[in-house]
Amino acid sequence: MLPSRRRWAEGLGPARLGSAGPAICALVAFGVIGLALGGCNSRPAPEETVQPFVFKALNLRQQDGLGRPAWQITSPEARYDSSRRVAQARQISGTIYAAGKPLYRLTASSGIVLNDGELIQLEGIARLVRLGPRPLELETRRLRWFPRKQRMELDLRPRASQAELQLSADQALILLDQDKVELRGNPLLLLRPEPKQPQSARLELRVAKADWWLNSGELQAPGPVRAQRRLAAAQPPQTLTSPLLQGNTLRQQLVLAAPVRFLDPQHKAELLAGETEIDLRRQLVHSSRPFQGRVNQLQLAGESFELRNDQTLAVIDKGCDLRQPGEQLRSQRCQWNWTTQAIEASGQVSLSRRANNQLTRAEQLKGQLGADGLAVFTSPASRVHTQLQLPPSGAKPVKRQAAKPVIEL
Repeated sequence: MLPSRRRWAEGLGPARLGSAGPAICALVAFGVIGLALGGCNSRPAPEETVQPFVFKALNLRQQDGLGRPAWQITSPEARYDSSRRVAQARQISGTIYAAGKPLYRLTASSGIVLNDGELIQLEGIARLVRLGPRPLELETRRLRWFPRKQRMELDLRPRASQAELQLSADQALILLDQDKVELRGNPLLLLRPEPKQPQSARLELRVAKADWWLNSGELQAPGPVRAQRRLAAAQPPQTLTSPLLQGNTLRQQLVLAAPVRFLDPQHKAELLAGETEIDLRRQLVHSSRPFQGRVNQLQLAGESFELRNDQTLAVIDKGCDLRQPGEQLRSQRCQWNWTTQAIEASGQVSLSRRANNQLTRAEQLKGQLGADGLAVFTSPASRVHTQLQLPPSGAKPVKRQAAKPVIEL
């Protein structure tokens, strides 16, 4: 998108502007203040100090090779130094076009235009909004824009926000012709819960770098990926690691590559899973790959799992298998509410204990996780079938031990 011509205003300054070059001769100005006109005499005039021009309004416009608008910047007031070819402006607003249609809106508290538009530096609070069905807002305290190169450099920890997703880094580079954002220097992806769901925990993911194609929504973030998730301020955060993160922000989906390792110090829990997806729209973390883990002495495994952030539920939705010394529970589905500590196993539930070869079968078992980390199960409103193998008559009595209940995570 190379410029064919640049216009700086409607209306020109006096002929003296011609010394500043052809680009600045098109500078739009209303009410030039402090302009001195030299007289005509035979004696050489003393060298005058060039004073900056002050304009009541400024309008910079550029067109592409087909005559369509490429970009436009306006300001209610600007000062121009013709000797340095520098314009200073305040309360800047503007539009960047793609194929003649608005693609970005920008605002800034102040700015400097160097070399008649070769470089535009926005300062103070600078905001850039990419228009579209899912608007993206970028905010920074300094933005350097090179219109001819179609690139923008943002530093001082710029931040990009789109719905529940927020990205930040030490520096960001926007390639306008590729509609791409490159985040470098400690990139951070923050998944924020919706305001109407205060019980939901936010998830922070740190990556090595991130490349984001805004038109397609594709996001690539090589690892190592390190994430933290805090349920309560007084508790140590849960942590998550993965070698790679990728996804699509338009579909609001992120994917963590295997192996995905999850640690929960509060419950002394560890989970090792395969490829895991984060659904931003549904506030859901899930995997359809087999996984395994532990909670203290409890071993757990399943064919898939879900972490429902909006409902504070951890769910093994296929092939639930829980084991601890002397006991094993199997069911089609298990779930744990980390807020109420309620546990539920459903679908062909079988609970076996080594003592007396006890086997209990039911369609549903409910339980409650206590402060001691143990759970007690009941079967409300459903039939329970229990089998026991008693020692033969006359056998030496064996001291019986209370069976440990099953713990669900």
